[in-house]
Amino acid sequence: MQQGTYKDATITALGHDGFIVDFAEQKLRFAFDPYDVEEGVNPVDYVFVSHPHYDHCDPASIHKLLKPSGKVVASEPCAKELADFGKQLELVVDKNKHEVKGLTYWTIPAYCTNKYRTPTEVFHPKEKGFVGFVVEVGKTRFYHAGDTDFIPEMEKVKKIDVAFLPISGTYVMTLEEAIQAAEMIDPDVAIPMHFGKLLGSSMDATRFQNLLHDKVKVMVLTTDQG
Repeated sequence: MQQGTYKDATITALGHDGFIVDFAEQKLRFAFDPYDVEEGVNPVDYVFVSHPHYDHCDPASIHKLLKPSGKVVASEPCAKELADFGKQLELVVDKNKHEVKGLTYWTIPAYCTNKYRTPTEVFHPKEKGFVGFVVEVGKTRFYHAGDTDFIPEMEKVKKIDVAFLPISGTYVMTLEEAIQAAEMIDPDVAIPMHFGKLLGSSMDATRFQNLLHDKVKVMVLTTDQG
């Protein structure tokens, strides 16, 4: 399915690492890492962007989604790619909690430890400053991990209701590593991502769900038909 609910939030998959979270009662909508978004999607108040790679930092998709009064909240390395958003752009340069209208957010590092572009260079180096986001609305807390391996910083990710975790390997956690991450974070619900549009399929997500049976509840949300 493409859409699911958690308490009073509706969560919609946009494909790959992209999701919209909609709190209808609070009239609050935000998105994570929208990529290759079609026309006609209802606009959002905030777009969170984890890092500047094209499949996460897609200005065309953000323009389709963002309200005129909305904000783009992005890691500092995204400054060049998102410069056209001007005053709508807020770059995050620290790990502190930030409060904006309707929600609180902060960042968690996101990086690779064992996925290599070259024999000596990983795909997402720690020193680049890429991030995941924790977003808190009322008493509900979401963690979007971004592009990352299973890293020590995940031990500090606590009291998560919904965790979006990459599962496809190659550039991010393998399925087995994502299972370890889910068990450590222990969210109410884990939602697998980073599959479908560019690599992997919903079969990988179903396997993630099956292997975590009786450990962590998994919700598979996907635009993938395969």
